[in-house]
Amino acid sequence: EKVDIRSYKPTIQGHAVQMKKVLKQLGKAKKPLICVGGGVHLSEAVSAVRTFIKDRQIPAVSTMMGLGVMPTGDPLYFGMVGNNGHKTAMYALKNADTVLMVGARVADRTIRDPAWIEETKVLIHIDVDPAEIGKNAGPAIPIVGDIKHIFNDFNKSEASGDYSAWLDELNEQKEIESRRERPVPEIGVDPRQFIKKLSSSMKDTAVYVADVGQNQIWSCKNAVIREGRFLTSGGMGTMGYALPAAIGAKIASPKRQVVAVCGDGAFQMTMMELATAGQYKVPVKLVILSNQALGLVRQYQHYTYSDNYTVVDLCAQPNLKKLAEAYDMAYLKLDSESAVDKTIKAFLKDDTSTILEVVVDRDLWV
Repeated sequence: EKVDIRSYKPTIQGHAVQMKKVLKQLGKAKKPLICVGGGVHLSEAVSAVRTFIKDRQIPAVSTMMGLGVMPTGDPLYFGMVGNNGHKTAMYALKNADTVLMVGARVADRTIRDPAWIEETKVLIHIDVDPAEIGKNAGPAIPIVGDIKHIFNDFNKSEASGDYSAWLDELNEQKEIESRRERPVPEIGVDPRQFIKKLSSSMKDTAVYVADVGQNQIWSCKNAVIREGRFLTSGGMGTMGYALPAAIGAKIASPKRQVVAVCGDGAFQMTMMELATAGQYKVPVKLVILSNQALGLVRQYQHYTYSDNYTVVDLCAQPNLKKLAEAYDMAYLKLDSESAVDKTIKAFLKDDTSTILEVVVDRDLWV
């Protein structure tokens, strides 16, 4: 009835003096930025953090694990930071004078040189784990505590500061990024546009599960998230994560729509879990982006080793239509842009277990 571990007594409430320092700094700041991480989800603090951002009109970005804290269409949200993040989000991080890290590790996948952030900005770091604070970058104002409790307390104070000029600057950058030309694939389907349309067609509370590889980056940068969840293994790089994670999500919340998106390489690492889904009668919606290659590794070999490709070819992959039949699943295939809307509609029309194979150009890079 009650969970009580003697050796685990985390600090819940934020230190009052430190919290006053945060509010004072936000009042002085001209270009503040909030970066939300996976800890916001773990603390069940999404509502409290959104309220804080909206009331104070502070621009926000997220780490990969923080995707979904802010709806992707929110005018105060400017995308994901990190090695493969949105250019506007990275611009915001570079030019902010105050950065509030919330439930994020300040790891090198998010910020290539963590020491740079403490040298060029006022860093505020909030996390329930004191070991994370100062581990990668020393904050000017650290707060140890539970994010939900801390932001509920923050939301009781009056907002101060006018950041309208800063928001105008970021919106201008966002417009520039939206106009940037992207290479058009020569064959198959553009996975970026497909993911936008797929996620836009999913229910508002749906769960989108991304695997590892190019599909993860395309998903992180293009999935439309509203009130649902975006699940991925983040920096752990766990290939094969999407299918079993989607099964778990569907068992945990059977009434919610759950869609897993993976590459053909990652799928083959855990495809035996289709038997688990069948055994326990868990309906699975599975998108397989098929480029017959370990795409992200192949991309690295393209740029770093002048197309000297080694052990990245998957041209002998199983016949996915026959595999779907073997597990009594429906099967759809999408290999042209003209059929995208119709195929997505058919894929999502009910809760029947379905494999959707999407043909992707292997020479399309993230």
